[in-house]
Amino acid sequence: MKDKGILVSTDGPFRNVLKIKPALVFTRENVDRFVETLDLILKNYD
Repeated sequence: MKDKGILVSTDGPFRNVLKIKPALVFTRENVDRFVETLDLILKNYD
C-alpha cells in the first residue's frame, strides 16, 4: 500500500484492524481508492 501512496498499519489483538495514517476524514473518492488499492494488493499477494 505504501508504494501506492497509502499508509496503513495493523492493530488489535489479532492484528486484523487496518489503521490509516494519518487519520483522515474520508470522501467517497478516498474510500473507493483505498478499497481498489487494497483489493489489488490482496489479489497479488502470494
